Amino acid sequence: MPHTLHYRPIATTLPTSSGKAVALDAVLAARDARVARQQAMLAQGGVLLSLTLVAPGAVKRSPLLDAIFAAALAALRPHVDDARARIEAVDDSGHHALYLLDGEAHDWKTRMLALENRAPLARLWDIDIIDRGGVAVSRRDLGLPPRRCLICDDDAKTCARERRHDISALQADIARRYRLHQQAQAIAATMRDALIREATLTPKAGLVDAAHNGGHHDMNLALFLRSADAIAPYLGDCAATGMTFAGHPASPALLAAIRPIGLAAEAAMRTATGGVNTHKGAIFAFGLTAAALGKRLAEQHAATLADVQADVRALCAEILAELRQGDCDSAGKRGYARHGISGARGEAASGFATVSAHALPLYQQELAADGNERRALLAALVALYAANDDSTTLARVGLDGLRAHQHWARTLLADRATLADEARLSDAIAAYARNCAAKRLSAGGSADLLALTAWLGQHFTPNPGTLL
Repeated sequence: MPHTLHYRPIATTLPTSSGKAVALDAVLAARDARVARQQAMLAQGGVLLSLTLVAPGAVKRSPLLDAIFAAALAALRPHVDDARARIEAVDDSGHHALYLLDGEAHDWKTRMLALENRAPLARLWDIDIIDRGGVAVSRRDLGLPPRRCLICDDDAKTCARERRHDISALQADIARRYRLHQQAQAIAATMRDALIREATLTPKAGLVDAAHNGGHHDMNLALFLRSADAIAPYLGDCAATGMTFAGHPASPALLAAIRPIGLAAEAAMRTATGGVNTHKGAIFAFGLTAAALGKRLAEQHAATLADVQADVRALCAEILAELRQGDCDSAGKRGYARHGISGARGEAASGFATVSAHALPLYQQELAADGNERRALLAALVALYAANDDSTTLARVGLDGLRAHQHWARTLLADRATLADEARLSDAIAAYARNCAAKRLSAGGSADLLALTAWLGQHFTPNPGTLL
């Protein structure tokens, strides 16, 4: 890249932490009322989930705490959809939710601990599980150490009892965690937008666009739009999970942590599309990028593209070994076994080098020339056709077909007059698209990388950005 590219975080507004100070007697009375509600619900039989917030100081409700509580409810919702009874209450004494659930208390505690560990903001959610006998399941019951302090690494209860940390320091850390939450949500939203920009870009060869379905008989643009909406929240979860790895070297451990999120995103995608695989490769590419970026933002509130690429490479240090394991049960594994083409895994293991070496520089160059976003994206797509050993194309038309596809793209790239003229470029791609449709050629891997190019091009610039 000609310049060091810096991530420019999305501007957000932090809700105020101002609110009404509550006397200790009122806090204790609210706690007694909560216990009474818990006992009444437990009398119905079942396991009780109790949610409160970590809210040091005399202010127990503020716009910031309301937002943190809303995020907690949203995160819990998929887990408590089948609750037999529920109470979600907010007043000046604080925030509280109760859910009466079926199942085993230890299983619920394990699930909630995993949820609490999945994002920096979740450290502010105090989720208790109370068994049928009215006894709370503790971390110690599961062989785990006590909760750590927000500020230091000591036992949180010890720090609170001894008042080791100033309230202002605790509140600053709460604000920091919410800002990271805002950034994870912004990453998800902007990645969704990039997926939609790729899907709607027209014309494209070997891909679904707004005019035709290419060589795909089971796909159309509407499916891609629904799919982008369905998977976006999971990309935010990947970013938030990356944030919890701040301070630790990037490694395959982070990939292992986000893989269950990726599987959940795939399930949501297939639910939205009626079983069609629209964005599996994009989930992989964007999930890795989101996790690596989240880690960097939590560590230093900034990131360069080189930082993110280095971390993606570290996450994927062992991923190519997967191509040599088990049966050749996927197009990617078959392509590697027969032709040494490593596909999406190889691209990730390189830190998306095809994007940074070919597509992104051309996109930025063409966009700088005349500000025409559509032409810049079309040019970047041709660059990807030319450089990407697309395992989807390989599976559809074989190695000779892939090389012919790349040759067509390289020839077009060399034609600067056509590349610089939006109408001529569109006509050239549209004519080739008809040929691809007849052959059922698909370039799904290049589509995923184009969406990533579109996102990187919008959010990484030569000028550093700072978190607001």
